[in-house]
Amino acid sequence: MLSQNKFLFCVYLFLLPIITIGQNFPSKNFTTSDGLPNNAVRALFLDSKNILWIGTENGVSRMENGTFTTIDESNGLGHNSCWDITEDTDGNMWFASYGGGVSKFDGKKFTVFRMKDGLLANKTRKVFPFKNKIYVGTEQGVSIIDIKTNKLITPKVPAHKEDFISLAFVTYRDVVYFTSTFEGLFKIDESSPTPRIVPVVLHKNSYSLGLFGSTLYSGNETYINKYDFDEILSGNKTSLNFGKSFVWQFAKDNRNTIFAAAWGVYTPDGGLYTIADDKMTDVSTIYGIDSKVLLNVVYDKFNDILYVGSNDNGIYQVRLDQIINYNPFQSTSIIDFENFNHDKLILDNKGLKVLNAKQEITNSISLEDFKKSEMFFYKKGQNILKKQSAESRDFELNFNIPTNEIEFYEIVKNQNSLWINSNIGIFEIDKNYKIVHYLPKHSLKIGFGYDNKLIETITYAGVRVYENLKTLENRHYSKFNKNTPQYIVKILTNNNKTYLLSVFNGIYVYENGQFRSYLADGIWKEKKFKHITKNNKGQLILAAEFGDVFIVDDSKSFKILKTISKKQIIGNTILFLESYKDYVLIGTEKGINIYKDGIVRLIDKEQGLKDCRITTSQIFDNTLWLGTQKGFYTIDLNRLIATQLTVSEIGISKIAINNIPLKPSFYKWFRYNSKQLVSDYKHNSFSIDFVPKGHPFPNKLKFRYRLNNNNRWSPYTEKTNVFLPYLPYGNYNVEIEVFDMNAGKSKVFTILQLYIQPPFWLNWWFIILIITVFSGIIAFVFLRIKRKSNEKTIIQRRIAETKLEALLSQMNPHFTFNAMNAIQDFIISNDIENSLLYVSEFSKLIRKTLENSSKQTITIEEEIEYLEAYITIENMRFDNRIDFEIQISPEVDTSFTKIPTMLLQPFVENVFVHAFNESSISPKLIISFKMISNTLLECKIIDNGMSLNTAKKSKLHQSKGIQLTKERLSLLQDLKNDSIKIDFTENNGTTVTILLLV
Repeated sequence: MLSQNKFLFCVYLFLLPIITIGQNFPSKNFTTSDGLPNNAVRALFLDSKNILWIGTENGVSRMENGTFTTIDESNGLGHNSCWDITEDTDGNMWFASYGGGVSKFDGKKFTVFRMKDGLLANKTRKVFPFKNKIYVGTEQGVSIIDIKTNKLITPKVPAHKEDFISLAFVTYRDVVYFTSTFEGLFKIDESSPTPRIVPVVLHKNSYSLGLFGSTLYSGNETYINKYDFDEILSGNKTSLNFGKSFVWQFAKDNRNTIFAAAWGVYTPDGGLYTIADDKMTDVSTIYGIDSKVLLNVVYDKFNDILYVGSNDNGIYQVRLDQIINYNPFQSTSIIDFENFNHDKLILDNKGLKVLNAKQEITNSISLEDFKKSEMFFYKKGQNILKKQSAESRDFELNFNIPTNEIEFYEIVKNQNSLWINSNIGIFEIDKNYKIVHYLPKHSLKIGFGYDNKLIETITYAGVRVYENLKTLENRHYSKFNKNTPQYIVKILTNNNKTYLLSVFNGIYVYENGQFRSYLADGIWKEKKFKHITKNNKGQLILAAEFGDVFIVDDSKSFKILKTISKKQIIGNTILFLESYKDYVLIGTEKGINIYKDGIVRLIDKEQGLKDCRITTSQIFDNTLWLGTQKGFYTIDLNRLIATQLTVSEIGISKIAINNIPLKPSFYKWFRYNSKQLVSDYKHNSFSIDFVPKGHPFPNKLKFRYRLNNNNRWSPYTEKTNVFLPYLPYGNYNVEIEVFDMNAGKSKVFTILQLYIQPPFWLNWWFIILIITVFSGIIAFVFLRIKRKSNEKTIIQRRIAETKLEALLSQMNPHFTFNAMNAIQDFIISNDIENSLLYVSEFSKLIRKTLENSSKQTITIEEEIEYLEAYITIENMRFDNRIDFEIQISPEVDTSFTKIPTMLLQPFVENVFVHAFNESSISPKLIISFKMISNTLLECKIIDNGMSLNTAKKSKLHQSKGIQLTKERLSLLQDLKNDSIKIDFTENNGTTVTILLLV
């Protein structure tokens, strides 16, 4: 019986490598629940813009950023049942439909070709581009369409027994070949104006063609025909047959792996296969494909993605880059990793596995092996309590734990041994992967210090440091000492210090054979820690389970170099912490946060990390190993931290103004066909849908927008829509900033220049019109007011002139009255000679008075002549005793400067009437004319007559002419100051100053 068990165990070890080498590729399934119009996918095609087109029974879909846009008959498609898609050399898209002919789409409109247009049949299976033509495979043969002229030619079909169903095309040496399902391989001879169909290899059942170099694969019924094209052309038409199922399409990736999409039709052996060494290998499971009805497979070389179409479950997206690989590892729960003897060790809930470089299990230690070691110790009858020590009774071993309830905690490597602690004790494993030592200790956390001494943390009972593991000689540190580590979750040695991380009491350090609490000594007040690692600079990186991450330098003195805030970390719970080069890797329930220089990238299920509930982590060389409850991941760190592709452009897919979408004529290739948009002020609410391009992971994008450079950014959102309600009129540059969490980059794009026209009353032409109208009105009113003002001025001037004439008329009689009194005096005095002389002078004066009375103004020269005549007459009454003088400044032009008529005469008259009498001594009168500015003339009448007191006594006798003169001046000129000023002095007579505008 024992020999039989040994034999079965050897067989198990032999089979283990075969069982465990498989790794799963990250994949995602898209169905109608994600937006596909139908789960029956008939065609897949990647166009020149790297957009995936999907032909289904319910129309055509375009997949961008993981979202689908459907095109169907309502958009102009010839028929909803689309069986093939291609793109011609001009960039037009072609769609073969089963029943509706062929549709050509130029980005704006569809052109449909049917039997009435010359197509051989409306049931089309294939469209194939070559040079300037499209070759259409129908159920009755081939039709050829010129993409420039849309001219359609149908070659004559050779004699055939069944339908001449043309399913697949290839080109070889510039010749087009196609396969007919029931007839075999043909070529199209276009050496003459009328193309001919020429048989090449006649055989039955051909469903697909795949040409790779000169190797031609033809999908047959339950196998593949393999040909060499050169051999065919030389006459050797034999084939190598291999494989299974019905292959409907072939594809090749950049690793030269050939894929085949298969559907068995009559047998359940469909799926995704790889072809190598003339064998078909089913890879459906490791590529995450659960459908057995596959019709299509295409390869995206830009993003290294394989797309697989099924007839029952939509499409599958498989990432081939192998940055993240998943190994289900028999669905075991991974506890810990370690490397030892160039091998990788995996501790799972079933025991310890040893993997070689190919991840094949080469050795193992089972649960039974661990249990046997424990029981071997127990059965030796040693004093277990003495070995355990009294203080551990709160957490003592239970030797009755059955094998299937063994729990492992971790692997610890020290020198040439591995140590595994569990709920049944601590085991030492040598380099041959044999259990060589057992310690009856139940510790949740063990480790080796910088001095290679085992540190055992005892739950609720302090710490032991072992001097000798054979004799279990140790030193115990009481939990009542403030520096004794408690509640330890991680132990890490860095240089000459060993750090112990407490979940409640901060960080402890073991140095020089002693423990020290940074919390108790006040070095660091942080209490709760869960994870610790070190970077390539020897600095410590620590993290709490629900808090911040710290980068610390403790080489000489303790110093916190950087704090990564919890707000920067995506996720709530930190599950692991690692460091690689200059990067900090922080695992949370959301995925892996890759931190560097303040920027955080996120790796999650979209990139292939489907299970983020990480149980353990370890970095081996440039690979990150992550354990889960069902297998583990290996991640290529160099490729993970390499520069990642990000968004290269953003296009507008839809614009709605006031909730009304723009007409299709504004779009081309499903993009708004302009960088500008003009709208009137009433249509000022905009909804803009946009599509980013050039990135591999759409769910890692966040967007925010602003309307001009000086505006603030909106908050980040994952929505690819901008809603701008009720914008005021003006110019806007709509900018979108994209932050790519996969690439850790942000870019800004100007997607639209938006101009909202102002209301018509704010347009420049309307403003100019209003200004012109108002200016006209103002000018009209102004001119009218000015005209009326002029009329009024003329009337007022005439009134003033009439009034002046009336005043002159009053002044002249007054003078005449005085003159007549003088003559009367001479006559009474019987002075005949003077009477006659006086009458003679008086008559001359009267003549001058009459001449001047009709004039408003006279020259100064004329005024002087008049005054001289007047003074001569008046002086005769004083026996010519009054000496008078007329002074004229040189700047005064007496011949041209005019002043009001008889203006000075009343003042001169007043001198003779009031200033002088018979007792006046040397009476003198001076009249002067002086220009004090270019337009202002100063006239002065100066006498040395009676004193000021005498003048005041006679003020009631002032000449009426003076009052009339003042009134005249107020009518003739407008001076702010008084035009006439009379100065009386005590002993020097009177000075009259008159200012005149000339």
